Amino acid sequence: MKSIFGLIISVFLAMNLHAQIKVTFLLKEKTVIQHDSIFITGNFANWDSTANNNYLMHATGDHSKSITLNLKAGPIKYKFHRGSWLSVEKQDDGDEVPDRIISIKKDTTITDSVERWRDQMFLDKWYALNKAKEDSNRLKVLATIAYSYAFFTEYYNADSALYYAQTALQLQQRINATDKQLSNNDSRSIYQFLSLKEVVATLMHSLGNYPKSLELRFENLKIAEKASDKSLLIQAINNIAFDYRAMKDYQHELVYGKFADSIFHTLNPNDPSYSLNRWRVNNIIINAFLNLHLPDSALIYANQLINLKGFAFEQAYLASCHQILADCYSAKGDNKTALKFYRLSLAHPNDYWLTKTHFGMAKTFQNDGQIDSALYYAKMALTFYQTKKKTVQSWGENSNYFIAEISPIIADLYKSNHQLDSAYKYLQLSVTLKDSLYNTDKIRQFQTLTFNESSRRQQLEQQSKEAKQDYDNRVRMYGLISIITGILVVVFLLYRNNQHKQKAYSLLQKQKKELETTLGELKTTQKQLIQSEKMASLGELTAGIAHEIQNPLNFINNFSEINQELLTELNEEIDKGNYVEVKKIAKDVIDNEDKINHHGKRADGIVKGMLQHSRSSSGVKEPTDINVLAEEYLRLSYHGLRAKDKSFNAKMETNLDPSIGNINVVPQDIGRVILNLFTNAFYVVDEKKKKGALNYDPTVSLTTKKTANNIIISVKDNGNGIAQKNLDKIFQPFFTTKPTGKGTGLGLSLSYDIVKAHGGELKVETKEGEGTEFIIILPK
Repeated sequence: MKSIFGLIISVFLAMNLHAQIKVTFLLKEKTVIQHDSIFITGNFANWDSTANNNYLMHATGDHSKSITLNLKAGPIKYKFHRGSWLSVEKQDDGDEVPDRIISIKKDTTITDSVERWRDQMFLDKWYALNKAKEDSNRLKVLATIAYSYAFFTEYYNADSALYYAQTALQLQQRINATDKQLSNNDSRSIYQFLSLKEVVATLMHSLGNYPKSLELRFENLKIAEKASDKSLLIQAINNIAFDYRAMKDYQHELVYGKFADSIFHTLNPNDPSYSLNRWRVNNIIINAFLNLHLPDSALIYANQLINLKGFAFEQAYLASCHQILADCYSAKGDNKTALKFYRLSLAHPNDYWLTKTHFGMAKTFQNDGQIDSALYYAKMALTFYQTKKKTVQSWGENSNYFIAEISPIIADLYKSNHQLDSAYKYLQLSVTLKDSLYNTDKIRQFQTLTFNESSRRQQLEQQSKEAKQDYDNRVRMYGLISIITGILVVVFLLYRNNQHKQKAYSLLQKQKKELETTLGELKTTQKQLIQSEKMASLGELTAGIAHEIQNPLNFINNFSEINQELLTELNEEIDKGNYVEVKKIAKDVIDNEDKINHHGKRADGIVKGMLQHSRSSSGVKEPTDINVLAEEYLRLSYHGLRAKDKSFNAKMETNLDPSIGNINVVPQDIGRVILNLFTNAFYVVDEKKKKGALNYDPTVSLTTKKTANNIIISVKDNGNGIAQKNLDKIFQPFFTTKPTGKGTGLGLSLSYDIVKAHGGELKVETKEGEGTEFIIILPK
C-alpha cells in the first residue's frame, strides 16, 4: 500500500514539474521615445505594479525586448509597465490596454507591441510632432492629440482640443488643396476631414454652443452626402439630431431620425457597422417619440435593439438597451416593467447609462408616488452631473443640460414633501441654466440654420426631381427612337425578304419552263412552294426533287433507245426467217418494257409524293409514316445542296425505329420542319469543312425513337455548334447567323410554331466547336 501511495505522489510531482512551460515574451516598443526598463506583470506575478527585476525585460535590438519565464500550463493574463502602474501601457484613445489573455500548453513565444505609455501620452505625441517632416504624418499626430484632449476624461482640455483640431484642419485643407485628386477620391481623407470637424462641433456642443455645433455638422452633412459611405452619412445625421435634442426641438430630431432610417434600409446586413447604425438610428427616433409623448411608437423601435450583435462594448450596449426599454415602459405608465428593465441596466455599469438610469428611476418612482426613492435617485444623478463635468464633456455633452433637466424633478419632489425652500432652490437653478442654454440669440441662430438647411434640402430635392424628369424624358425619347428604328429595321427586313422571294419566284418560273415537258405535275408543287413564305430552303427542295426524278427518266430514255434498236433487228430477222433469234429479241424487248414500266412508276411515285408533301397545308392531320417522311427529306435536302454546289459532300447516317408506324400529323407542315433542320445541318457542316478543319468528316445524322408517350425525331450535325450568346435567340423571328442573303431568319421560328401547334416541343442541344442536335418531340 505504501508503494502505491509513493507511486501516486511521484506521478503527481512529475506532472507538476512537467506542467512548467517555458514562455518567451517578445515586445516591440513603437513609441517615439524609447525606454530601457520595461517590466511584464500579470496573474503569474500577482499583478505586481512595482519595478520587480525578476520581470525586467532585456534588450534584443531594434527597439525590442524579451523575457523568458517558466509558467504553469493554462490561461494567463498579462500587460506591460515601466516601473509602476502610473506608467502602464495605454491604447491610442487613452484607455488602459485590456488584459492580454492567452492559454499555453507547450513551450511558446508570444509577440506583442506597445503604442504608448500612460505618463507620456502627450509627451510622446509632441516629440513625434516635432520629428514629423511629412504633412500626412503631422496631420495624424495632431488628430490623435486633439481626440485625446477632447474625448478622454483623464486628459480633457477643451481649449487644447480646439487648438490641435483647428491646426489639423488647416493642415488637412492645405494637403487637399495640394492634391485635389486625394481630396476628391480618397475616402480616408474625407473621413479624416469630417472627424476633425466633428471634434470641433462636439466641443462646441459640450460647451453649450449648440448653434455653432449645428452649423459645423450641417457642413459635415454636405461633405458626407458627396461621399459613397452611407455609414458616414448616417453618423453625420445622427450628430445633427443630437443638437436638435439638446435644443428640445424633437420634431426636427424625428425628421432627421427618419431620414437616417431611410438610408439605413439601403445598407447591406453583412456590413460590419450594420448593428451600430441600427442602434444609432433607433436611438434618435425613440428619444423623439418619447419626448413627443408617443411611447407606443418608441417601444416598437426599442424592441428592435435588444438582440443586435457585434458590439465591441457589450456591457455598455446592454445597459443602453435596458435603459431605453425602461424609459418606454415608464412613459406608458407601466412602472413595474420599467423598474425591472432599469435594474437590468444597473447590472451592466456604465457611467453614461448608469446616470440616465438613475434619472429614469427617479421619474418612475415619482409617478408611482414613492417620493423618497425618487428623490434618492434624482439626487444621485444630479450629484454626478455637478461633480463630473469634465467626464460629461468628454462624452461630448454639456452637464448643465442634464442639471437643467433633473432640477425641476427634484423641485417637484421637495414640493411634495412640503420643503418649499429646497424646491425653490432647485427650480431657480433650472431656470438659470435654461436661460443660459436657450437664450433668444441661440434660438434665433438655431432657427436660421434650420431654415437655411431646409431651403438647401428643398433645392436638392427640386434639382433631383428635375434631374429625374430630364432622365425620364431622355428615356422616353431614346425609347421612341428605338421603336422607330426597330420598325424601320423590320420594314427593311421584310422588304429585303420580299426581294429575295421575288428573285426566287423568277428563278423558279424559269426552271418551270425548262422542265415543263418532263415535270408537268411538279409545276403545281413549285407554285405552292413559291407561295409559301415559310420555306427558306425552297431552292434546295426543288433541286432535290429534280435529282430524284432524273434517275428513273434516264433509265426510261436508255431502255427506249435500246428497244428501238432491238425492234429494227427484229424486223431484219423476220425478213431472214430466223424465228429463233426473233424470239430472243422479242424477249429482250419485253424485259426492257418491264424496266421502262418500273422506272416510269418510280418517277410517277416521286412526283405524287412531292405533290403530297409540298402542297399548301390543309391543316388536317392524317396517318403518316414518320420514318419514310424524314428519310425522304434527308435525301431531298442533300441532293438540293449538291445541285447548287457540286463540291458539296457529307456523310448521312440514319437510325430509324421501325416500331413507330404511322402517327397523326399534318405531313406538309412536319415535312417543312424536318427539311429546314436538314438544310441547316448540311449548311453548317459544309461551312466548317470550307474553313479547313483538320481530319474533319462532315456528318448529318437522323434518328427516330418511340417512347411511352412520344415520338422523338433527332437531327444532329458535327458542325461548329451554336454560340452561347445566340442560343436564346435562335427561335426568334428574323434572327439568323448566316451572312446577308443566305437566310431570312424565319426557318427555325416557323418550325418552332409548327411543332408547338402539334402539341409537341422543339429543343436544341449544342456544344461550341463540336456540333448541334435539334430534337422534335411529338405526342403519339
